[in-house]
Amino acid sequence: MTKKTAIIGAGIAGLSCARALRRAGISVEVFEQERTIGGRIATTRLGSEMFDHGAQYVCARSPAFRDYLRETSERGYAGLWTPRTRPNGSPGDEAHPWLVGMPGMSSLVRPLAEHVRVTTGRRVHALERGPRGWHLWFDDETSAGPFEAVAAAVPPAQAHALFGRIEELIAPLSRARLAPCWALMVRIEQRILPDQDVFSGLSETIRWIARNNTKPGRNSDGEDLVIQAAPGWSRTAEDCDPEAVAEELWSEVSHALGLPPVRPSHMTAHLWRYGLVEQAVGEACLYSREHKAGIAGDWCSGHLAEHAFESGAALGRAIRDSLT
Repeated sequence: MTKKTAIIGAGIAGLSCARALRRAGISVEVFEQERTIGGRIATTRLGSEMFDHGAQYVCARSPAFRDYLRETSERGYAGLWTPRTRPNGSPGDEAHPWLVGMPGMSSLVRPLAEHVRVTTGRRVHALERGPRGWHLWFDDETSAGPFEAVAAAVPPAQAHALFGRIEELIAPLSRARLAPCWALMVRIEQRILPDQDVFSGLSETIRWIARNNTKPGRNSDGEDLVIQAAPGWSRTAEDCDPEAVAEELWSEVSHALGLPPVRPSHMTAHLWRYGLVEQAVGEACLYSREHKAGIAGDWCSGHLAEHAFESGAALGRAIRDSLT
């Protein structure tokens, strides 16, 4: 059988896994349920403006991720962001530089997807292993396969649904805890915020506010704001209407910052149902050599984009070693 692996999920973990396998000479197909790749390394458009409504920036501690970000920056897909993070309007003294995608955060994953076959808009709802390997079943009752190995770079709840019969993969998932996060995108035509680009821990409701358009390569006119709600508030509002969430979050921001009564020209709320990692599993990735099946994600070992990158690479190496 030709060594071929299926990867479910085209976020940074899934694409990092795909790159590791491709470099090992193993054929890879990636299937993503959304229309775009990147997962929470995400950029969307409101009117004519682009917003990074998922991860706000990345930084590197490990040599491997540092090298990847260097490559991405040299190719023009990333740039340094030094926002004013203090009330006096000066940059902070963060230990690691903040890098952002250009022209949006989703650009950070482009090099990972090169020369990889990625199918978007197809949700895998079931897996089946037969004598010739793994088959993937989609919502439209079509299938793909066989694949000698399969990897899922998805949240724990989705991984459990796919691999529920493989105890060695499922048992560790109970250690992971993820929280929802509402993200609000706001466009205002004039500058109204205080002399600061990033606000964190503003209240029990608001955990983060950023002037999205202070990032390199963005439109500097007006205010393009990304507002993230605190996990506790997001959990209580998880099933609320997005328009109601948007109004409440904007009211809270306006009150907390003492803003004038200005109505945004655009305002949209998006729920990341598994947006924040509260507790990780404590392993780089999960892999069953017997079943040729594995799971990766930031939540395996941490909560950062770097953890997702490393988890996917670790799973790619585990699959490679089991197939060679």
